[in-house]
Amino acid sequence: MSTLNKRYILLLLAFFLLAYILPLGVHDLVVPDETRYAEIPREMIASGEWISPQLNGLRYFEKPVLGYWVQAGSLLLFGENNFAVRLPSALSVGLSGLLIYVLVWRNSRREDEDGGFPAILATLVFLSCFEVFGVGNTAVLDSLFSFFLTATVTAFYFATESPPGSGRERGFLFLAGLSCGLSFLTKGFLGFAVPVLAVAPYLVLQRRYADLLRMSRLPILTAILVSLPWSIAIHLREPDFWRFFFWNEHIRRFMADNAQHKESFWFFFMTAPGMFFPWVFMVPAAVLGIKTRLFEQGAPGRLLKFCLCWLVLPFLFFSLSNGKLLTYILPCFPPFAILIAFGLLHVLKQDTRNRVFQGGLFSTPFSWVSF
Repeated sequence: MSTLNKRYILLLLAFFLLAYILPLGVHDLVVPDETRYAEIPREMIASGEWISPQLNGLRYFEKPVLGYWVQAGSLLLFGENNFAVRLPSALSVGLSGLLIYVLVWRNSRREDEDGGFPAILATLVFLSCFEVFGVGNTAVLDSLFSFFLTATVTAFYFATESPPGSGRERGFLFLAGLSCGLSFLTKGFLGFAVPVLAVAPYLVLQRRYADLLRMSRLPILTAILVSLPWSIAIHLREPDFWRFFFWNEHIRRFMADNAQHKESFWFFFMTAPGMFFPWVFMVPAAVLGIKTRLFEQGAPGRLLKFCLCWLVLPFLFFSLSNGKLLTYILPCFPPFAILIAFGLLHVLKQDTRNRVFQGGLFSTPFSWVSF
């Protein structure tokens, strides 16, 4: 790795600390979301009731339990304060950024004369997107859920790049199932749906039809084993939980005419420019940069195809849901960041002022966060 790229990594770490860690305790909790996600883990600690989430002493069945456990752990470590409540969200964004870095670096290092700059750029794009920044500084479960989904999809992609039947492949498939189970315990059945929407179309595009079944067995089994203990425990404790959680929080929210937070199909299309700011302005250049690389046979070409499936299918899936919130499409930001980075890298290679342009890319997120 070049000295310049080492400096960029230090700048990336500085940006994460400046944008995500330092502001956590600055302002009051936002009502009602942050106060709700602060109170539920506080009541867990006070009451010793770790199976059935409760809010103000009443059963709260909108989400599974893992996110509350994580926040309760933060409260136990750092005390009952705003910093502790928001820290899991910020760390989840940081870990997602780390996964993006590893994924891009492993798939570009052999062909990248810049020695890791695509991975640095992809991570920077992700961390500096307005939606990622906003959710990462807020005490909600979406950042943690998105991290587990990113880990699931990343591990499965590494499995597809491993020799069939090898211990390496089985290891990555196990990690994919583990992360998938944890995503289910964070936010429910979407933890199963989103990875399938990303992975299955990619295997079809690669004409690896037999792998659809062969590679799915171990992750499915692992995810079930991870999810099962609490799923049984909550059923024994609260027999009505699964009826409410499945029908009200999934089926009705997705399909009902009176769904909570109902919006039109075009909602995410209309709000995307703000959520993907400031990198939305780079989309035309990125499209020009990646359109030829999609058809390459090497690792970068396969990764771009995979990220396209990872971005487009979940985005359309969330758009089809009647119930929508801006945070729902947070899992789409890692593939967006990777596609933007590879597209802009093409621009960098065509620009004789390469280093000047790289510096400009890093100044952009620092400028808007300072603002």
